[in-house]
Amino acid sequence: MRSVSWPPARSGFPPHWSASPAWPRLRPPARRHPPSRPSRGRRVARALPLRGYDAALPAVDRWQYSFDAGVTPLDDASDPGYTNGFDAALLIEGLINGDDYSVVVRGVSEGLDANDPADDEFGAWSAAGTGTPFLPVGAPGTPTVVVGNGTLDVSWTAPTQPGTFDVAGYDVMAYVDTGDNGGPVDLCTTTGALTCSAKVTPGWKYTVLVSAYDADDNWGYESEASAQVTVPALTVPATVPTKSADLTLPAGATSTVAAGKTITVNGSGYQPGSTVTLAIYSTPQVLTTVVADASGNFTVTVTVPAGLAAGDHTLVAAGVDNAGNPRYVNLVVTVSASGAATGAKLAATGADVTVPAIAGLSVLALGGGLIVAARRRNAA
Repeated sequence: MRSVSWPPARSGFPPHWSASPAWPRLRPPARRHPPSRPSRGRRVARALPLRGYDAALPAVDRWQYSFDAGVTPLDDASDPGYTNGFDAALLIEGLINGDDYSVVVRGVSEGLDANDPADDEFGAWSAAGTGTPFLPVGAPGTPTVVVGNGTLDVSWTAPTQPGTFDVAGYDVMAYVDTGDNGGPVDLCTTTGALTCSAKVTPGWKYTVLVSAYDADDNWGYESEASAQVTVPALTVPATVPTKSADLTLPAGATSTVAAGKTITVNGSGYQPGSTVTLAIYSTPQVLTTVVADASGNFTVTVTVPAGLAAGDHTLVAAGVDNAGNPRYVNLVVTVSASGAATGAKLAATGADVTVPAIAGLSVLALGGGLIVAARRRNAA
C-alpha cells in the first residue's frame, strides 16, 4: 500500500480541497482556455515533494484524511479511485475560505471482506500538507487589443466578482498561431494597472486573455478571449536605423548593382517564423518581405528601384529577434547607372575589403562595396 505525503499548490478553487497521494493541492478554477503558467514563488516554497510508498499493503481500496495529525481519521467520500497509486484525488468539502488547514492522508486496504472493517489494513499517515482554501477572483473584462509596430497594447476592466483575497495584479497571456504551429505565451504582468504593452512577432496571430491574481498569490478566473489579431511587418524607420548586425552576400558577389537590377542578401538572428521587411534608403522604399526560417535566417533576392539615384544607399532588413526586440541588419550598396562594378567583391562573411588604386581608374569612394552597421538600442 502507498502511504502518501504532499504539499498543496497555491492555485485552487475552494471550498473543495483536491489532494492526490503524491501532491494534494487546492483544486484550480475551471479555465475556459487553460494556459501554461509559471509557478509563483510562494507556491514553489510550499511545494515539498514527499512521495512515499508502503509495500506492507497489497492495494489501496480507499483513503482517509485527518486534520489533527491522525488522531481523528475521516473517510474520504469523493471515491477517487485507484490507478497507479499516485493519481487518486481527495475532495474535502465544508472548509472555511481563508483559513489555513493542515492535512494528512493514509491508504486503507479492506482485506478479504470489504464489508468487515475488522480485517482492514491501514497505511502510515503521510507527512502533513498545508493550504488555504479560497474563492477565486472573478474574470476580468474581455481584453481590447491594439496592434502597434511590433507591439500589442492590451487593456481590460477589473473583475466584478470579488474573491476571498483582494486583487493584487493581472497576468496577460495569448494563444499564438505562427502559421506552422502555436501555443500559449505570457505577454506581460501588472501589479494593478488595467493596461500593458508587449513585444510581439510580426507575421504571427495572437488571441489574448487576462487573469487576475490575488494578495495570497492565487489565480482567478480567466477572461473571455479577445478577437484574434495579426501583427503586420514592422514599419521601417524614416531614417537609416543603427544596425544590429551585417547583411551578407553570396560568395563572390559584389554590393554594386545597377538601378532596376537584383541583388541577393542573407540575414540572420531573427525570431524564427517572423516576417522581415527589406527596405532601401536614403528615403526608405520597401522592397519586399521574407519569413525567417526555423533558425532565424533568410536569403532573399530584391530588385533595386529603377529610379534610384547612382551612389551609396543602405539596404535594411527590419524584424525582431528572439526576445521581440527590433533587429536591423544593414548593408551599404552602391548603385551605378551603367551597372559596371565600382566596388569590391565580398565574401559571404561580410568582411571589409579595400581595393587598391589602379592607374587610369577613378579613386574608389571609401565604403563602396563595404558592409557598415551598428547596434540599435532595444525598443521599450
